Formats: sequence, structure tokens, C-alpha cells
Amino acid sequence: MQASAGGDGDATTLGPWGRRLPGPALAIGLAGLAAGLGLGWMADDGMRRFLHSYLVNYCFFLSLSLGGLFFVLTQHVTRAGWSVAVRRLAEILAANMFWLTVLFLPVVVPVLLGNSALYPWNDTAAIAGDDLLRLKEPYLNPAFFGVRCLIYFLAWWYLSRYYLSRSVRQDASGEAELTVQMERRSPAALILFGVTVTFASFDWLMSLEPHWFSTIFGVYFFSGAAVGGLAAVILAAVALQAGGRLTDAITTEHYHDLGKLLFAFVIFWGYMAFSQYMLIWYANIPEETAWYLQRQSGP
Repeated sequence: MQASAGGDGDATTLGPWGRRLPGPALAIGLAGLAAGLGLGWMADDGMRRFLHSYLVNYCFFLSLSLGGLFFVLTQHVTRAGWSVAVRRLAEILAANMFWLTVLFLPVVVPVLLGNSALYPWNDTAAIAGDDLLRLKEPYLNPAFFGVRCLIYFLAWWYLSRYYLSRSVRQDASGEAELTVQMERRSPAALILFGVTVTFASFDWLMSLEPHWFSTIFGVYFFSGAAVGGLAAVILAAVALQAGGRLTDAITTEHYHDLGKLLFAFVIFWGYMAFSQYMLIWYANIPEETAWYLQRQSGP
């Protein structure tokens, strides 16, 4: 299996753009973050609206990188050859884990400092008056929350770096053994991926309403990540080809295959979302409807 995506004469790097883009992108990102912090501070609600908005947007962009990582792992576990030309795009998408770890600090630091603007389970007064929160306190507490976050990011960073570094090495050396190594580790890597993504979605999103629970919430979040990751890879491929890169390596057949995968996961994602909602709506049991009730009424 050839590790290199491009053929003879095919442009496979960003060239000068690769050196020019990071600076302006970082400046725009920092300016947006500063503006958000300023607006959040002026809202005079203890940064509650800012933190909730930040968490939702953060989890969306995190899901794109997780979707890219999932694509890489599934291609290796199935020993797929068709995806070599587009797999590097997913590898690079997954390699954002360092920056995503840094960007998670506005979420985890307030939690560790005892701020309860995001999570009611971090409010000692609320715990004292709530039997269910007291029962969940051994799991939902700042210290253990921080430890779990560290485990998630270490796992994702390791997996993303492992596969990207060996893929890049193979471009230079052509060692077939590197492909064998990546394929052998992919089943265990997928299990680690599934467990960490599931518990991260429980911790960061589902625990916003600690009285509510869902056994498929992790699958719901994962399916959205798969949709976002695949769509991001497709859009990146289109943008690169529009800029004159990978014009020979990525063909119509690649877009057909990626489109079929995207279609399948859109249906799966919609199925997860609707089936859970429909059953909860139909049963209309108070402890099950808390999540949706808050999100269907008010702002």
C-alpha cells in the first residue's frame, strides 16, 4: 500500500500558504475569544451565558477532530486501500488535539475552582438540598472530573499522534511494516476511542442536567462527530482541489465513497436523535423529560 497520496507532479503541500495561514488564523481566533469574554463579562450573569455558549461550540469543533480520528481508525481496522488519498486529511484533522486541549481550559478551570455556572453538581448548596446529586457526588465532583478530562485528552492525543507520525514516516521510507503496525493496533484503539468519547459526552454535555440520564447519549454524540468529521474531510478535499492541490490523487470515486459514508452516518445520527426523543416524549415521565423540557422552552 502506498502511503503517499499524490502522484507524480501532483501538488501535495500548501506551499507558502502553509506558512502564512497560522498567524492570521490565530489572531482571528484570539480576537473572537476576547470579544466573547468581553460580552460574557458585560452580561453580569457570572459568565453563565458565555460558558454555555463556549461549551456547545467547543464540543462541536472537538467532534470534527474526533470524527477525523474515527475515520482513520476504521480505515486501518478494515484494511481499506481506497482511502489512502484522503486519509491524510483526516489524520491532520485529528491532530488538532493539542490545541483542543488548550481550548478546553475555559471549561475545566472554572469547574476546578468551584464555579457552578456550567454544572449544577458543582454547587455545594445545591448538593446539600438534593438527594440525587449527593448520590452522584462520588462521580460528579471537580477533582474526578478533572482527572477524567486529562485521561480523555491523553488518549486522543496519543492516538492522533501515533497514526499521523507513522503515516508521515511511511511517506518518506515506504515501510510496509508501518501499515501492519497501525492495523494491528486499530481494534484496541477503536475500543479506547469509543469508551473515552462516550464518557466525555456524559461528563461535558449530559451532566449539564445531572438529574437526567441516557444510555445512548454517547452514541448520539459519536454519530454527530462522525457526520461532522466526514463532512469536514470532504470540504477540505474540495477546497484543496480548488486551489490546485491533490488534483490527480483524489478522484470522483473518492467523493462517491465519502458521500456514501456521510449519508449513512447522517441517517444513523438522525435515528439516534429521533428514537430517543420520540420514546421520551411518548412516555412523558418527568425524570426523563427534564433535558428536553429546558431546551424547548425559553432561550
